[in-house]
Amino acid sequence: MSSYNTFAKFYDELTENVEYKERVDYISSFFKNYCTKCNTVLDLACGTGSVSKYLADLGYNVIGIDLSDEMLTVASSKQINGATFIKGDMSCFELPYNVDACVCSLDSINHLKDIEEVKKCFDCVYNSLNDGGVFVFDVNTVYKHKEVLGDNTFVFDEDYFFLSWDNEYLGDNTVRILLDFFVFNGKNYDRFSEEFNEKAYTAEELKNVLNKFHIIGIYDEMTLDNVKDDSERIYFVLKKGDN
Repeated sequence: MSSYNTFAKFYDELTENVEYKERVDYISSFFKNYCTKCNTVLDLACGTGSVSKYLADLGYNVIGIDLSDEMLTVASSKQINGATFIKGDMSCFELPYNVDACVCSLDSINHLKDIEEVKKCFDCVYNSLNDGGVFVFDVNTVYKHKEVLGDNTFVFDEDYFFLSWDNEYLGDNTVRILLDFFVFNGKNYDRFSEEFNEKAYTAEELKNVLNKFHIIGIYDEMTLDNVKDDSERIYFVLKKGDN
């Protein structure tokens, strides 16, 4: 996986259309509905801390975990009251104490290389939750990888940088993402390149490695609707325990 050095610097600007507040309101509604109590939340693969910020604004105490030093530097620079950021691998981590809920958002699960690594991630989450804790995560779908991302190019032309985002479909529901940043240095442009893969998993594959959890629901993005054939991102809502 890439270190996300340049990507981290521009990540917030590139994701301005994500509507973080609305997304966090949606996620936290499951905490309110299904957690007996919810004071502490793990933001897994927290990136630059945008989700952590809005969770903290809602009054949660947040632990953000990410493997990228560059992403964590940006997150820490935001000085979010109620949020602590630590470096960790999302498929192999242990918290200093258990939490009441966990969120893993914006296709972070898709960055895991295979279903065995996904299972390790889910097991770590399960072990990190208090009994009755809720886990909400989203994934890009196989449909999105094949029909939307695969073999397509996206261009971002901003005031002081230009980004060419090239995707290559590799088969096996995997997309290679190649990022070429051209950053204005005052006179001309410096080029920085990064590369990583994203792999899509079917709902059935994911359900098979979620056997420790009680599945509350699987929904089309930002709704309570059933997943459709052309859903691009879906949400899983899970609970540690039977009820």
